[in-house]
Amino acid sequence: MTQNILLVTIDSLRTDHLSLFGHSTAQDGTLTQLGEANISLEHAYATGPGTTPSFPALLTGTLPLSYGGIGPLSDERPRVSESLHEAGLKTGGFQCNPFLSTHFNYDRGFDRFEDYQNPLMGIATKVFPRGIEINNPKLSRVDNIFHITDAIKKSYQLVMGKPRPYVSAEVITDDTLEWLDETNDPFFCWTHYMDVHHPCFPPKPYRQQYGVDHVTQSEVSTLYARMLDDSETLSEDVLTDLRLLYDAAIDYVDDQIGRIIRHLKLSGRFEDTLVIVTSDHGELFGEHDQFGKPERMYDELLHVPVIVANGPNWVEDAIGELVSLLDIPPLIHEVLEIDVPDVYEGQCPAISKPRDYILAEHEVHGDVIVGARSEDWLYEADEIRDEHRLFDLRNDGFQQVSISEHPDVPVRTVVADRLQSLDIDTRRLEDEVEGDVQSRLEDLGYL
Repeated sequence: MTQNILLVTIDSLRTDHLSLFGHSTAQDGTLTQLGEANISLEHAYATGPGTTPSFPALLTGTLPLSYGGIGPLSDERPRVSESLHEAGLKTGGFQCNPFLSTHFNYDRGFDRFEDYQNPLMGIATKVFPRGIEINNPKLSRVDNIFHITDAIKKSYQLVMGKPRPYVSAEVITDDTLEWLDETNDPFFCWTHYMDVHHPCFPPKPYRQQYGVDHVTQSEVSTLYARMLDDSETLSEDVLTDLRLLYDAAIDYVDDQIGRIIRHLKLSGRFEDTLVIVTSDHGELFGEHDQFGKPERMYDELLHVPVIVANGPNWVEDAIGELVSLLDIPPLIHEVLEIDVPDVYEGQCPAISKPRDYILAEHEVHGDVIVGARSEDWLYEADEIRDEHRLFDLRNDGFQQVSISEHPDVPVRTVVADRLQSLDIDTRRLEDEVEGDVQSRLEDLGYL
């Protein structure tokens, strides 16, 4: 009987860069073994092309623009962690994305929540894997006067160059395993890895395996910034290196997930644990003549892997169905036989009627983009760029077509209804952060 939930999320992981989905250079590692031995939902999609519009679906069961829109989670949003905690599960969360931190109210419902948002966390990851902690109030007051962290930051950058703005997957895994060792009760564990998110710089053996060990950590950050802002100045060889670093980072994270799976097996808890591995969004490497994570609804951004291990047999019925990340929370509740909250906006795969479409949305400074994708059509209402677009996906195509020539496509009505229901609070995510966190978000390409 399933008692435990392990939710593993990998930031920025594209489905088509896994060997499980046919990627030629990826290793046949943990994710391949899990997917082949269990269930891999083939048509799963994120609720937006970025972290902030995707994680409300995964951890609150609600669409990103509900409850006022993008930003810190409001008190009114439900929390999967709270529901499971109230049902008697111990809850632990381990992640280092600033947008998923305590500052953005993602800690509610967790008995233990590690977000590694210490001052200079991103600056000191090589020397201090968990960041430089100045949490003592007296030290903080001293730092406000003497600016110790600024001095350390400048010295570190002078000596070491520009480091990655997140802690490594090894740190996240170590803390996850430590918590699992201490937790005897049924548990809900959420572990989130940032290493596949640019700037990618996995350990040297992985870079050597892909022939990119000549690229330095400082160069990765600089090249990624240029890829986003000035891609035409990069040679094809450089772009290839960035793609290979991305693949190397996937292999690194895959091995870290393997450590957790082996730990569960050795402790005799694997078969009693529903394991879900997924991603929040993908990444563009020149497809559609774009890079990074633009506010668009391309499959390269929205199509995410969803691997379900130790799930009930009926989940297999959803393998070929359209699935949204919104559907993960109801699935967890159904497997644990806990009532699904009425406020969840998703549905349980295989139990509910198959989806006709998935919704995805995003917001920039109060302007929104809402897209609906069915098996055959994609429609985007884009207030950010003041455009509406329709794409014909039939016969494995992706062709923009005239909206006026296809007036009765159902996804248009879906988007119109969603736009009509929205009540967005106009706020800038940039205004929610400052200091080192803001600097790290800039390094990650968010700001």
